[in-house]
Amino acid sequence: MKQIYMLLPAFLLLAANQLFAQNTAVITGKISNPLSDQVELIIYPNPLLPEEVKTEVKLDRNTFRMEVPVQKALVAELVHGDEVAQVYLEPGYELQLSTNGKSFLKSLTYKGKGANENNYLAKYTYRFEEEEEYQVLPDNIKLQEKEFTQFLDYRREDQQSSFEKYTGKRDVSDEFRGFLLAEIDFSYALDKLGYHPLRQQIMQVALTRPSAAFYEYLHDLDLQSPANLLSPSFLNFLRSYTAYFAKEVGYTEKDPLYYKARYDVAGQKLQGPVKLLAQAQVLRQSVQQGHLKYTELMLQDFKARNQEEAVSAYLTRLHSENSTLVTGGQAPDFELKDINGDTISLSDFKGSLVYLNFWRSDCGLCHVELPHLQRLTSKMGNHKIVFLNVAIGDNEEQWRQLVVKKELQGEHVLAKGAEAEVAKRYGLKDVPAYFLLDEEGRFIALKARRPSDHEAANDILQHLEVRQASLK
Repeated sequence: MKQIYMLLPAFLLLAANQLFAQNTAVITGKISNPLSDQVELIIYPNPLLPEEVKTEVKLDRNTFRMEVPVQKALVAELVHGDEVAQVYLEPGYELQLSTNGKSFLKSLTYKGKGANENNYLAKYTYRFEEEEEYQVLPDNIKLQEKEFTQFLDYRREDQQSSFEKYTGKRDVSDEFRGFLLAEIDFSYALDKLGYHPLRQQIMQVALTRPSAAFYEYLHDLDLQSPANLLSPSFLNFLRSYTAYFAKEVGYTEKDPLYYKARYDVAGQKLQGPVKLLAQAQVLRQSVQQGHLKYTELMLQDFKARNQEEAVSAYLTRLHSENSTLVTGGQAPDFELKDINGDTISLSDFKGSLVYLNFWRSDCGLCHVELPHLQRLTSKMGNHKIVFLNVAIGDNEEQWRQLVVKKELQGEHVLAKGAEAEVAKRYGLKDVPAYFLLDEEGRFIALKARRPSDHEAANDILQHLEVRQASLK
């Protein structure tokens, strides 16, 4: 009986070690001609979050060993020097890696559990992502629509054929098969979706209207497969997918409702985890670039539907950190002295649009813009808009002489010494910098057009006429 009691803890310890091993992956490796003294593995545990987990190990006589937690199949990035290779991991993998720093991807090979999957992934990456003939840039983007589609069709068929030949001789897991086929499908879809705008940008040609059949493939894609969530190409495709449909109904990046339209596209066309992923992507972009009013509506809706508290907490924190310097956000108020020594605050001008100009009297570009600013101020004289000019950290006497001598129009105030803190509150890195505010002191544009831009007056008139400035 005593022997049984002694054996039981040993058995439990062995079982615990086996269970722990099943939830980890081990990578050992040897790198000849190393590019640095360390290797780094980057894992993105949750596709809904941009947060990463890094594991760094030092090389010891050109060898390394790392053990990382892996609860389910995932795709990580192995970084050495300037080289990056994708690594596919499942719980219990034990990989032995070998490569040469001088030809990192080309010479990358694996042995051990998970070797079949990763040897093919290394081959796939080197052939289809490094060889120029398979790339959209620099030459294939120049092809006309029909020929470009033929190029993508040929590449996809070659990828599929290569994979089938490989797996006909070697076993790979079902999870890896799903991931790799998703990579093939969505790298095709991503490149096709971006063809027309990218070609316009690279070739400097007018944006042509795609043929009626060009986007039909979008209806044939399996967007709901769980394997898609492993594919980096799929994650990138989702961003382009929601943007495409929003633009199809007339929205552009400058429209306050642009990100809300993309969020709604995801809600209408997608389901389950894929819908949440697409909406989380849009929300992250909207927090940093979109209109505050609609960002808050989307965030409220997302938090009501999403069950992952960590994701909701991250987006709430991101929103809180970016809720000031954002379209629709409240511009920071300030009090400064004008040319007559009177105190003027930004809030004094509520009820009018405000064209806010940060400048300095010793700034060359500011002087270039001054005549244009005077003409713009005069042109808008009969409209309900204030031109508020804030001199940052300026020499007071020099500033006064310039304002008086040139009879500069608009409101002029000086932020000197400690008062120049206003520059930090507006995130200024340089001057001149221009902002356009609505009647409530909310940002319409964080980078308003320069006075020398011929469209500056039209932008202001547009906001006055359609009263977009009233959006809160």
